[in-house]
Amino acid sequence: MAAAGGILAFLGGCKAVDVNVGTKDPLKVEMDMEVHVYQHGEKDEASEKARANYKDVMASRRNRMAEIQELKNNRLVGETHEGLLSVRTLPAGDYGDYVKKTVAAENDDREFMMNHEAQEKGTPVDEVRRQQWRHWQRKSFPGEWIEVEGEQPGSHLWMRKEGASEEN
Repeated sequence: MAAAGGILAFLGGCKAVDVNVGTKDPLKVEMDMEVHVYQHGEKDEASEKARANYKDVMASRRNRMAEIQELKNNRLVGETHEGLLSVRTLPAGDYGDYVKKTVAAENDDREFMMNHEAQEKGTPVDEVRRQQWRHWQRKSFPGEWIEVEGEQPGSHLWMRKEGASEEN
């Protein structure tokens, strides 16, 4: 008990220290923000269904992402100038059937997404396809098959992406 009293006496004799937490310049805060505009009121069944389909397609693409990357890594598929996948080498048997089925499902979902984006933005689907083509070229890893512009206008050729920073 005497030790506790000594500590209290010691602490009681201490003077509070003033700490200035102010700054010379005002604090600067960087902020990023997304704004989503929704129209509330009567529910439009078609737009509700489209929103549900959009979410379903996004979920199926997310669930299929690793499979698609494995097919790209194995150089079985490549990214076309239409923003879709193409089978470059078809394995035999059940695995070949799996590759065709997986690519077809991914392409169906990509078609839905591109049409949805074109409708939402009011832009032609061909413009969205071109943007998706460029997007997938940038996202592809070195060695993956990508379709690039050929020497003749409107022509395309297949090549394997050479470098991580290559824009093509």
